[in-house]
Amino acid sequence: METIRSRQHIFRFGPFEVDLLRGELHKRGIKLGLQDQPLKVLTALLERPGEIVGRDELRRRLWPEETFVDFDHSLNAAVRRLRVVLGDTAETPRFIETVHRRGYRFLTWGLVVNEPASRSVTRRARARMAVLPFASFYEGETNDGFSEGLTEEIITQLARICAPRVGVIARTSVMRLSRPDQAAAKAGPLLDADYIVEGSIRREHGRIRITAELIDVHEEIHVWAASYDRAQTQSGEPLSLQSEVAEQIAGAVARALNALQPPLSREAS
Repeated sequence: METIRSRQHIFRFGPFEVDLLRGELHKRGIKLGLQDQPLKVLTALLERPGEIVGRDELRRRLWPEETFVDFDHSLNAAVRRLRVVLGDTAETPRFIETVHRRGYRFLTWGLVVNEPASRSVTRRARARMAVLPFASFYEGETNDGFSEGLTEEIITQLARICAPRVGVIARTSVMRLSRPDQAAAKAGPLLDADYIVEGSIRREHGRIRITAELIDVHEEIHVWAASYDRAQTQSGEPLSLQSEVAEQIAGAVARALNALQPPLSREAS
């Protein structure tokens, strides 16, 4: 069967755009890193959208005849890596459907062919950042009011400092996740976030240590991390401590983002 590659090579679906000729995947204008085998799987599926692409055909596309590997395991691993990048799941697929014992099919809902996004914009106007609930470790607890207050204060400070170039995802949207405290690698795609801020709170011997880190979701790397040690607050002091530390975290995050691609915020320098 003739594929559509000779006639159509640019595909848009959800926030993604794929250029098969260039071998590039973008998400809202941001180029994503995609390994060779997952890219070949995506190419094969997009060449025949809506059709089942068999496992044997994919095996031939990915490996030469003389290659000796565990094909089933390796193909499954390639599809899993592709789904991670797309924020897709086998259980509730948005883009890639598993056809049991036969192969895979690219779902065509919302698929647009050969209508590229404007090339004058190399990245979307605003990156997206989510603040995950800070985990609190104190006498066996995993969360408390101080943690919730600190998380909300960080969101407020980031929204103030980083607008208009960085959109801070609303706390209510983050809380819709089945596990809002899940790892950034999983939470990022679900929230369509480019960056994640997460951290923890520990108390010991009258001291409190707050750690925070900024993670690039696409690269899965730490962009910035720091810890803040303070004396244990008394009953009337947590608000001032939350405000102080949140302001320092927000400023550090904005400066880290500016170092990557200035100027992402109005006030950081």
